[in-house]
Amino acid sequence: MQKSSIHIAFQHARPGEWKIIQTIAHATWPVTYGQLLPAGQLEYMLDLIYNEEAIKQQMNLAQQFIIGYSSNEPLGFASIEKQFKSSSSMMIHKLYILPAFQGNGIGRIFLNYLTNLATQTGHSELTLKVFVRNQNAIRFYQHLGFHSIGEVVTEIGNGYTVKDYVMLREIGNGLLA
Repeated sequence: MQKSSIHIAFQHARPGEWKIIQTIAHATWPVTYGQLLPAGQLEYMLDLIYNEEAIKQQMNLAQQFIIGYSSNEPLGFASIEKQFKSSSSMMIHKLYILPAFQGNGIGRIFLNYLTNLATQTGHSELTLKVFVRNQNAIRFYQHLGFHSIGEVVTEIGNGYTVKDYVMLREIGNGLLA
């Protein structure tokens, strides 16, 4: 698959599409975090964040999920702060691309979509958190103009914590090259 031949249609997910999000998460997390987290923590977090009730609750209370499709097949999803019109920065909570489609420019296409959405809603920057041990993601975001503005440690339960970098990208110049 060539980068230039990919056309992605973005759709704001409805609560009935929770299973698509769950399926993508269960396919991406072991590849993304399998070497970075203990197996027990990975399983605990997947179940905590991506069970049916948790996904529906995130949709209802806090996050807008966006699924990217090519030829009616889901490629990945992103989620942003649901009340994203309240500040100058739009918060990206999640961005996961199915492993079979990684490296084809889809992450950049997703971020361009989110940049457009942020611009349309009056935001001047994008903010996200990335696991400090996920060097591939950190390099990806840095390459696309994000820079670290701090760190945060989150208690996730069951004795587990996660340390993330908080990264920011000013939109100023619009879309990513």
